[in-house]
Amino acid sequence: MKYFVVLLFFTFVGNQAWSQTNCERNLNEARADYSNGNLYAIPGKLTDCLENGFSKADKISALRLLTLTYININQQEKARNTFIKLLNIKTDFQVKQNVDPSELYSLYRKIDTDVKYYIGLTFGLNLNDIQLKTSRNMSPLEAFHSAEYTSGLPNPQQVGAQFLYPLTKNWIIGGEIQYQNQKFKYKEIFTHSVDTTTTITYDGNNNGINLNLSIRYMQDYYLWKPFIEFGSVGRFNFAYELNNYISNYSPSVDNEVIENINVYSRRSKFNVGINANLGTMIKLGEYYGEVKFGVSNYFINHLNGQARDEVFTSTIGNAMALKDDDVTNIVYQLSITFNLPFFDFQ
Repeated sequence: MKYFVVLLFFTFVGNQAWSQTNCERNLNEARADYSNGNLYAIPGKLTDCLENGFSKADKISALRLLTLTYININQQEKARNTFIKLLNIKTDFQVKQNVDPSELYSLYRKIDTDVKYYIGLTFGLNLNDIQLKTSRNMSPLEAFHSAEYTSGLPNPQQVGAQFLYPLTKNWIIGGEIQYQNQKFKYKEIFTHSVDTTTTITYDGNNNGINLNLSIRYMQDYYLWKPFIEFGSVGRFNFAYELNNYISNYSPSVDNEVIENINVYSRRSKFNVGINANLGTMIKLGEYYGEVKFGVSNYFINHLNGQARDEVFTSTIGNAMALKDDDVTNIVYQLSITFNLPFFDFQ
């Protein structure tokens, strides 16, 4: 049985090699026929190999030759259908004026080769810049108080899917659904007296889903497509956490450490904002990469109405400090996207 399987394998490989060699010979003969003006002999030599026998590169060459043949024997509909088959195999195939035959260039100009839409997979980094609206992390005891929000390192937890729909060659509307984790670091210091100081630190962690809607103005230089983009963002927050909470508030404990605190009930579940991006699409074979840098400005304060009305009633542990200040945030983003273009050649 083992020998039979081996025999079948080598028979298959041998047949494939013979078929490819035979088709390469047919393609060379067809080229010679075209040069000698023996046009009617060409379709019969190429048709079978186009179904199964050519490599991708040879298939493209054969379809180009066959298109030229049909043009010159005045079978325009067959020429058009053949050339559309070529474009479906290699979507970025170009015919250049004054380089390729004029009759092929004329046919190419009559076919719709514009991208109908793009679908992309995107990922990237973000940096969350907290903007303090009202400081609420204050002790009920009289004390000098300072609060500091910092962004920390760029956060790589950002991934999503993008859809782009060209309205014209320059104007494109788009939509993107994106998971994004926003982080920040917090530190506050209470100075009660010369000898008494309380320091509280924690890491903020906000998980959510963004829906970005945008309009893009883009210039097309074929290999690269620079653009500027404006839009809106809606965000659903599904987790707010404070991690690595540390407090040395002496009336309660010498050093209080809590690994994780869920503050979702105090935070707004929805947020909205505007965004702006600057970037470029870059041609990668038949596909397009995309790099863009932008900023999103969220409008809604993080604390919900109930939390903003409370005064010294909701604490973290026994530290007698409110869980959250009243803040908004600006998010800087660097996104990298791999786009697949889709066509409807006709």
